[in-house]
Amino acid sequence: MQNFIRFLKEVRVYWRLILLIVVLTLCTSALSLPPPYLIKLLTDSLTQKALREHLPVHLAAIFFGFVGVATGSAFVGYWLTYCITLLGQRFKLDMRRKLYAHMQTLSLGFFERSQTGKLMSNITNDVASLDQLLSGGFVNVLQDSVTLVAVLFIIFSLNWKLALVALSVYPIYIANYLVFIGRIKQTSYEVREQREIIYGDLQEKLAGVQVVKSYARERYEVRQFAGETRSLLHLNLRASVLSTALWTLAEFIGAIGTALLIWYGGKLVIEGKLTPGSLIAFYGYIGGYLYQPTLRMIQLNDQIARTNAALWRIFRTLDTKPNVTDAPNAIPLPPIRGDVRYENVWFEYEPGQPVIKGVNLDVKAGEVVALVGPSGSGKTTMVNLLQRHYDVTDGRITIDGYDLRDVQLKSLRRQIGVVIQETMLFNTTIRENIRYGKLEATDEEVEAAARAANIAHVIEAMPRGYDTRLGEDGVKLSGGEKQRIAIARALLADPRILILDEATSALDSETEALIQEALERLMKGRTCFVIAHRLSTIVKADKIVVMEKGIIREMGNHNELLALGGIYASLFHQQFKVALESGA
Repeated sequence: MQNFIRFLKEVRVYWRLILLIVVLTLCTSALSLPPPYLIKLLTDSLTQKALREHLPVHLAAIFFGFVGVATGSAFVGYWLTYCITLLGQRFKLDMRRKLYAHMQTLSLGFFERSQTGKLMSNITNDVASLDQLLSGGFVNVLQDSVTLVAVLFIIFSLNWKLALVALSVYPIYIANYLVFIGRIKQTSYEVREQREIIYGDLQEKLAGVQVVKSYARERYEVRQFAGETRSLLHLNLRASVLSTALWTLAEFIGAIGTALLIWYGGKLVIEGKLTPGSLIAFYGYIGGYLYQPTLRMIQLNDQIARTNAALWRIFRTLDTKPNVTDAPNAIPLPPIRGDVRYENVWFEYEPGQPVIKGVNLDVKAGEVVALVGPSGSGKTTMVNLLQRHYDVTDGRITIDGYDLRDVQLKSLRRQIGVVIQETMLFNTTIRENIRYGKLEATDEEVEAAARAANIAHVIEAMPRGYDTRLGEDGVKLSGGEKQRIAIARALLADPRILILDEATSALDSETEALIQEALERLMKGRTCFVIAHRLSTIVKADKIVVMEKGIIREMGNHNELLALGGIYASLFHQQFKVALESGA
């Protein structure tokens, strides 16, 4: 209920549009009531001698009554549909924008814990289900409430005894719904859960289609998908069977009520206690205006219950607080030189399990620092802390003497360029992918960055050049070409600090040589952090930091560490034993 109240607060901003919808809905309800009564007047005029002499007048009145109702219903119905659609679309637009904007403020850890498919479903399916409640459920219940009250008043005014007979099956009609709805609700929940599983797996497997094909697992994936969809099929069939049983019994109970109405109403007509027109009006009101609106009103409670799960997921996301935020008195980080210092830095993802342990590191502006060590040694965590994707558990990190926690996040990250291990390109043009590093960059600046990354000749050889669309995640490019686009993007940003996380890991020897040459030229004057498993890419670094289990074990330049004869020397000789023996 708390989520529902909060949902109502979210839609208060549309109160003018909602008020207009309420007025139009009341008009629609009012215009839906006259037809059975007009039929009553027509029938009575044709069957009763006292009224027959005024038949032409009655026919004209009934004719214009129907025309007026039809005209009014069409006009009001058009604007009601338009306003409902407008309300739904505006709500979806605003809520999706709010959700997406909030997600953009969340820390990296949130996305590492969350499945992409579920986040997408949160923004699309969950918001859509709320739109159905807003634009369908509430409007229907308002219209049906007014209609029910009016119909009950009309039928009791016509003949209260016949009204009681007609309503005698009403409790059974409602009880039938209540018996089935619990099982239908549970099955609907299972359908939604299974659908989410399928969406998540689909997103994952389609994104990793190269791995699937590399291991020839197409048939395996088809079998897996078939199994998941088969489960969904059975759940949908169960839901369909339950729903069909509910509505079949509802129609049967309604038919019994209609039979009782005709039997007792016919008896009253024969006895002269009810006019034929009144009986026909009863039939019209009971059959078309009573049972279905009642069910829709009861179903609103079910609809609220079903959308409560969507509300919970949406508000859970909106209530998620970023782990890293600007301090209340945070200041913009001024243009930096690039001096970086880690002072007794400790960090843990989970309480009591430190992954960085008492690290002290002093990097001067313009130095190239290489972080090496086995997987899980803390290399990537070190640079994530520098970008303040996470806050240190203890100690501090400073840039030019500014504690990272004392400066605004945007001003910090805009001065750090990153080329990550898993290159991410967007489904847009090459030009826009490079320009992502500096949105206001001119075409000349974009092309200069491409030349600096040694990718310009590849781009210019394409039929559409820089306006070539890359497809999802740059599928039209090789791994090396994708990395050079990413490097060009980082270079365009012209950061004072550059992070290269396995930046040359996807390049062949010839391409790697070109990139290394470009990087050596472009890294000059910047503070650079380079993470690479292949030690050949970092032998010229000013400082090599050897990490193991979150601790700095060795530190120095290439020659110093070789002379030390420790971990780095051992790794170097292992990697280059064959090359050294061959004189390469």
